[in-house]
Amino acid sequence: MSHFVSMLLLAIALILTLCFGVAAWRLSADKEADITATIPHPEYGWRSRSNN
Repeated sequence: MSHFVSMLLLAIALILTLCFGVAAWRLSADKEADITATIPHPEYGWRSRSNN
């Protein structure tokens, strides 16, 4: 009985992993990520304060 429960849990885990993986893949395919964005000008970005 324990072997059956272990195999059942393993099968459920694999199926859920597959379903969530496919869902994430489809969602990421819909949104074309812009990886060519420019770095903002330093005047508007974060700067550390000088301790003078």
